[in-house]
Amino acid sequence: MKIGKRLFFAGCAVLMVLGAAELAVRLLFPGIAAKAASMQFANPHRDQPESFVRDPLLFWRLKPDNAAWEVNADGYRGPRRAKDKSAGTLRVCCLGDSCTFGLSARPLAYADTYPAVLEKLLAARLGRPVEALNFGCPGYTSWQGLRQLETVVLSYRPDIVTAYFGTNDGYEAIGYPDAEQRPLDRIPGGRIAGLQVILWHSASYTLLTRGVTWAKRATAAAGLPRVSFEAFRVNAAAMRSVARERGFRLYFIPTYYIENNGVLTREEISAVEPLVDPREAFFGRGYPPDALFSPPPDRVHPTRLGHLLIAEAVADRLVSDLNNASSQDKVVD
Repeated sequence: MKIGKRLFFAGCAVLMVLGAAELAVRLLFPGIAAKAASMQFANPHRDQPESFVRDPLLFWRLKPDNAAWEVNADGYRGPRRAKDKSAGTLRVCCLGDSCTFGLSARPLAYADTYPAVLEKLLAARLGRPVEALNFGCPGYTSWQGLRQLETVVLSYRPDIVTAYFGTNDGYEAIGYPDAEQRPLDRIPGGRIAGLQVILWHSASYTLLTRGVTWAKRATAAAGLPRVSFEAFRVNAAAMRSVARERGFRLYFIPTYYIENNGVLTREEISAVEPLVDPREAFFGRGYPPDALFSPPPDRVHPTRLGHLLIAEAVADRLVSDLNNASSQDKVVD
């Protein structure tokens, strides 16, 4: 038998074995080909199409035009603002997770979230137009926030950016931390891309890669976080670098969690500068924890009062810094 025929029959045999394996997996595990192998999170938002859409870089983002959550057509919460701001307008972009978005024991109205309150406080105290845009998205980590800053927020030409992350950074990663996740819908072009598309439609290949993911999870150090504190510091440094390059002010807000459950602690996040720390507003006025944060088992999402106090603390810092900068400019002039 000629070598060409041998190769042909060998190839057919391989294809028959692979086909039989594919059929067996599809019968034993219906629907597995539609499930991502590496893109798995303890946070469920990627698989909640009523409120979120999948994103090739950010993993998920808010579903635009969601009236129930007051999400506008551009996919962030609150009134839609033109990317080109009016002359004289101070624009603040608030990055964060569900604490910025406004989830609590029950979702807060947009008007009660700290970005909305901050807008009113700053406008009254500075005597100028202010826009505070709420880019908070439930489930987000500092890794996602950095990418959101680079790919979305910069186009709104912010004067000030606040970053309120930490709760989800410390959540358990399923197999891979955020920085190592490989979205299936982010595939390079060329022949390799075509092969990847075929493989990701294969039930047996998906089962194999899911097995690798779970094996990696089982052998990983206990409590592998989506973003470690070291990675958080790297993300924060990258945000500061972007701020310097693009000429806006950047402030971090620490996460408070009454009963720590693996999230990055306030002490860890407080090591990141520049920081706006509402601790005194939270705990220096005698408020009980239940007045500031959602009751157990939550204990992390600020209540309406909590959002108000955050807005006041941020406004105090921003007004002070802006006034100092204005005074220094006058001295220089």
